[in-house]
Amino acid sequence: MATQQNAPEQKSRLRFRILLGALIAFLGLSYGLVVHAAVTSTALLDFSPFALVGLLGALIANSTGVGGGVVFVPAFSFLRETGVMEVSPAQTVGVSFAIQCFGMSTGAVTWLNHFRDRTGNAVPQTRLRLLGQAVLIVAPLSLISLWITQYVIQPDPRLAFLLFKLFSITLGLALFLQILIARQAQGERSHFIPADMIALALIGSLGGAATALFSVGVGELMALYLFLRRFPLDVCVASAVIVSAITVLGGTPYHLATGNLIFEILFFAAPGVMLGGFLARRLAHALGAFRLKLGAAAWIVASSIVLIAISS
Repeated sequence: MATQQNAPEQKSRLRFRILLGALIAFLGLSYGLVVHAAVTSTALLDFSPFALVGLLGALIANSTGVGGGVVFVPAFSFLRETGVMEVSPAQTVGVSFAIQCFGMSTGAVTWLNHFRDRTGNAVPQTRLRLLGQAVLIVAPLSLISLWITQYVIQPDPRLAFLLFKLFSITLGLALFLQILIARQAQGERSHFIPADMIALALIGSLGGAATALFSVGVGELMALYLFLRRFPLDVCVASAVIVSAITVLGGTPYHLATGNLIFEILFFAAPGVMLGGFLARRLAHALGAFRLKLGAAAWIVASSIVLIAISS
């Protein structure tokens, strides 16, 4: 009888191990290709500071649900605008996509492991259901919107950079507003109503297009909405991280085909983001929802203001 009762849990663990093994193999192969492409560069060591950029970006992205692009796009844009490094707007988006493939994928598995370890408890089962519903609603629509934007619309990267600054400031101010109006204690929501599902579908459709433009969008909008609706912290962050991972994995082949990747940056940034993705869940629970939202909002607004100042 005990064996029969444990059978579903054993199957769940087996599926997770298969997923984890496949992801490790994929990331290992991908990084091997990056090493092969970058190791011949005579200036490879000049790119070593990007390991810290990757670590910072992954910690912010995977602990708050906002995409790593809120760090990578401002960082690369700052280097371009100040003349330190020539990184075109298209390369900025492409490299940000590729870096997030490593960091967000690692973070997604870390968050899934967090839920898997607690399947015997009734409350986390409710949260696991919320997580699954959110991902299944948003991810497919995000991918469709992303691919239409990349392959059909093909917007001007310079326009995308302008929209990124406007999007970031709006997002950061929305987070600040949410913090101000939501300090009073209220219970967490345990299920989606039809209006939530419609909103998530819109977020997937609009967020996928935004992500195609500047490598961030769907995760940020999803995390913000779920925060505003007072769903549990781990559901808000984990669902945004997982959807972001799926979206950037789906969008990176476009940038590989169009030559927008800088492999020397990936050589150092990829290990940093994988470490950050592994550590981020612990950081999220150590800081709590209020500090996470405050820190994310401050970073998003400040980096956008700096970008506007140096490019004006």
